[in-house]
This record gives sequence, C-alpha cells and structure tokens, in this order.
Amino acid sequence: MRKRAALVSVGIAVLAIGGINAPAQAAPGTSVTVGAQSEAGWVYIGSYSSRSYCIDAGQQYVREGFSNYRCDAAPGGTGYYYLYVS
Repeated sequence: MRKRAALVSVGIAVLAIGGINAPAQAAPGTSVTVGAQSEAGWVYIGSYSSRSYCIDAGQQYVREGFSNYRCDAAPGGTGYYYLYVS
C-alpha cells in the first residue's frame, strides 16, 4: 500500500512539472512573411478559429515565459489566425 501511494505521488509530481512547462503568448505584432519568420525569431505555434482565441493563447505563452506573441490573419480571408511567439 505504501509503494502504491509513493508511486501515485511521484506520478502526480511528474505530471505537475510537465504542466508547468506548457508555453504561453502575448499581444499581436506585425506580420512577417513565412521565409522571414525564422530570421526574425518568431516560432509558429498553430492556427485558431478566431482572433480572440489566438490572443488568449498568445497571452498564455507570454505568462509562461515567451517575450512576445502575434496573431496573423490566415491568407484567403478564412477567418483563421496564425499564432507566433518569440
């Protein structure tokens, strides 16, 4: 029984530490062409179905240690936004 409790405690600790390492993001910036993103230090995170979702995710990345974020509208007027962090 003590071994099981110890293993459960270790498992919870490992999951908690892994959760702390999740990234966050911040305010929108200017858009950069795909080729220039790596030069400018921006890292693509993903696409979001609305600007507000993108901003929320960006702010979370900033809270977790990134210095800045930006949300660029996807080409073609699809309503999606691409999130980048630096």
